[in-house]
Amino acid sequence: DLNACALFLQNHILDMEMKKAKEVTWTTVRYMVAEIQYGGKITDDYDRRCMVTFAEKFFCQAVMEPNYTILKGYTVPMATDINVMREHVNTYPPTDSPEVVGLNMNADLVFRLDNASKVFNTILDTMPKGGGGGGGQTREEMVVDICKDMLGKTPKVIDLNELKAYLKKAGETKPIHVCLKQEVDVLNRVLAKVSLILKNLQLAIDGTIVMSDDLAASLDALANAKVPPIWLKGAWFSPGVGIWFASLLAREKQWSDWMRHGRPKSYWLPGFTNGPGFLTASRQEVTRSHNGWALDDVAVMTEVTKFESDDVKEGPNEGVYVHGMYLDGCGWSKKDSKLVEAPAKILYVPLPCMHVTAVQTANKKYDYLVYGCPVYERKDPRKRGMTAAQPNFVFTPELRTDEPPAKWILRGVALLTYFGE
Repeated sequence: DLNACALFLQNHILDMEMKKAKEVTWTTVRYMVAEIQYGGKITDDYDRRCMVTFAEKFFCQAVMEPNYTILKGYTVPMATDINVMREHVNTYPPTDSPEVVGLNMNADLVFRLDNASKVFNTILDTMPKGGGGGGGQTREEMVVDICKDMLGKTPKVIDLNELKAYLKKAGETKPIHVCLKQEVDVLNRVLAKVSLILKNLQLAIDGTIVMSDDLAASLDALANAKVPPIWLKGAWFSPGVGIWFASLLAREKQWSDWMRHGRPKSYWLPGFTNGPGFLTASRQEVTRSHNGWALDDVAVMTEVTKFESDDVKEGPNEGVYVHGMYLDGCGWSKKDSKLVEAPAKILYVPLPCMHVTAVQTANKKYDYLVYGCPVYERKDPRKRGMTAAQPNFVFTPELRTDEPPAKWILRGVALLTYFGE
């Protein structure tokens, strides 16, 4: 691809010289590079958007001007000799700044934290699994204590009769209530599996029952503060058992409170196993409330409010309030309700409640500049990448910005529905 792009650029420039054109036709160059040579193999819309933005930044007339600077310390030499080019490149800083490719300086911190995490995980995976010495607790005794603690906090499965009674009163066929039933079904399966493993693991360690492969894997995982693999089947992902278990309790509370006290004023979006399904259900609800509207003719309209979930006293007239999303790659000005630079060493910035509703596509418009920010569920190594083509993509709200959206595209700005690792 690189050779094809270089050959095309060479032929295009020679063609321009033959035609005695004053400058390169950059529109053609950008299209061939970003949409054909490289872009033709990109299957995800957001990856293609990023590629096009890179092309707009680096393939333009400005790079041909003398003393053009990509970033402080990164100038483009006005030379045609390859040796001069190489000598100039050697003057660049030995360690590249993330800002060279448009990323925030926090990207370097993320990279180093990720490398450190991999090293520690390797050490934990390869260390001896035998019992401890010096009179301390053995590995098995520690896991038994963990099982007892978690089992004491694990709620019972949600009573389906109670759910059925609520749905009959609130309307079984309403899209958002169909979503609730599906979420309760998933949660009940997970709760039953968690309770069973915690009970059987204690019995297996005690020697009462046989230590199966699933129980052995669960023992290793809990000893290393990880989530037992069997719990992850058909459930959500988290690298740490503490956060995963906290999410389990929070999900159970949201569904139980929903059944007992009515619909939430603001929905905790990370609690949904099927986030896109919930948002589609809320869009259907708005569509049905208007005569003559069809689901295919409406679009999602979003607005970030200035209040937190605890401050919400009443739900919106149309649509839903959602919370629990965190900005990755930038910050948020609550005062001005807009995207800003990420604070130094602050990797994830919580977003206030967001109002998500639906309007007819023809009437959708904002009176300010917006950035289409993709929302993703928790980073899951079981899924390849984090793209709109993957199951962990949720939706794309529009966030207010005073700066060109291209800046945030190169920053890799996204919203994540998880709260720390």
